[in-house]
Amino acid sequence: MEDSAEGLRNLVLNKVQDGERLLLQVQSQFPSVEGSKKLERRIRSEMKFLQKLVKAQTEVKKEHILSSNLYSLAAVVNILQTSENPTAVFKPFSLENGPISRIEVDVVSKGGAVWHKAIARKAEALEDISKGRSSCGQKSVIDQATAYLNCAQLHPHLFNPPQVVFHFFNSISSTIASKLRKMGVEIEGDVRSIEGSFSESDASSSPTDSDDDDDDNEEDKDDVTDEDSYTGVTSPHQSNQLSIRSGQLFLDITCMVAYVSSMTNGGANFLFPKTIYNQQAEWERKSAAKPKLEVLFRDKQLVTCRQALNDFQTLVERMGGPGENRRTHDLVQRLNIVEDSTCGRIANLQLTSNVKTRSRLIFNTADHLGIVIVTANTGFVRSAASQGMEIAHYVHEPRVLTEQQEAFSIPLKKNEDLE
Repeated sequence: MEDSAEGLRNLVLNKVQDGERLLLQVQSQFPSVEGSKKLERRIRSEMKFLQKLVKAQTEVKKEHILSSNLYSLAAVVNILQTSENPTAVFKPFSLENGPISRIEVDVVSKGGAVWHKAIARKAEALEDISKGRSSCGQKSVIDQATAYLNCAQLHPHLFNPPQVVFHFFNSISSTIASKLRKMGVEIEGDVRSIEGSFSESDASSSPTDSDDDDDDNEEDKDDVTDEDSYTGVTSPHQSNQLSIRSGQLFLDITCMVAYVSSMTNGGANFLFPKTIYNQQAEWERKSAAKPKLEVLFRDKQLVTCRQALNDFQTLVERMGGPGENRRTHDLVQRLNIVEDSTCGRIANLQLTSNVKTRSRLIFNTADHLGIVIVTANTGFVRSAASQGMEIAHYVHEPRVLTEQQEAFSIPLKKNEDLE
């Protein structure tokens, strides 16, 4: 029986209400997730499309409702709600040497260790597409899985490719599920046998999951923001919550300076002549940096490269005091010194205001060796991410060498702080 015009209009209104609920969920539950504003915009865009149908004089058809992407957007929100530590939504990753230049991962979770894709098409439609029974040239789920897996190899998290998970919200055939699992894709959703053929019109009636991961939506080109831009203090980064499984840590120059600085070794109670020193001293009095590093270093082999060590020692010789030089000597005795590595993916980063030649060499050496780097250089990490390269790192607060400045500074009384 044909759906009544009034019934279809009510269905459209109900879908608009669904969109409003999705918006509220995203705004209230995931405001800090990277890409959440992009998700909100896409939800609003679908709501506008449906609202125009209600206002239009033409008759609303069932195909209009089925063409709405609110189905797939609701699936993405569902993944956000059920996944562990979601960190990004609709995050683009570059994909080289293939028919497409990038893919867009629906949800990134576990700090970057898992990539999720939401698929809302019916199992019969997916089966027909996989067998070429579609006139629209859609990519099959197998094609999409291949792109995801290839891209994951190019963007490792803690030196391992992210686990790819496909979520099927309208079930999936056992045949396709078996192929995906053999490829290494984890399956979420109802798996069932498919018998007979499915009509081509049904196969294209619910285009709710993305067929083209290389879709450059003009509306989304301004999504890249620098909300946590570096202002001198490194707020707790998500990477600080990572469980560092390796028995090694790579120390860059900023880390070694913070570890030996007089400021982090009892010398924070001064009114220094320089503003940046006073700012860092205030941070140190509120939250001491070295105890955190000591805990991090416990039972770890500490590694650095020749370039970082040479520049660190030169800096201490020029700007350090007797205590800082002594602690530098002691720290060097604990370090495993490796040669600089000029080969690796980080070596291909374009130089920018935050990506300098020296820093690129140091970060590349750590990455090439597969060792988590301990750093305060968040500008480099963000710039690398903007070029499509995630770096396994642990952020600490920056500290400078201060012992030479103490002679020109005013000691603070106990419990005294700057106004």
